[in-house]
Amino acid sequence: MNLNERQDYFGQTVNIASRVQGLAQTRSILATAPVIDNPRSAEVLGNNGHKPLAQSHPLRGVAAEMAVYEIP
Repeated sequence: MNLNERQDYFGQTVNIASRVQGLAQTRSILATAPVIDNPRSAEVLGNNGHKPLAQSHPLRGVAAEMAVYEIP
């Protein structure tokens, strides 16, 4: 999609990413289920011994609470 002759990204996915980023504390890594469930992500996390910890968070502009995973 182009806006003002520049490529622009927007929509629910971008809004969710922004809200999740806003939850992050210093040096924390947060991800949503589609990232954690991606086979390549799961492989990288598993190979490095990381077990994402699920937390439920309300996100502004999203109807239901979402699972947000903290990667230690």
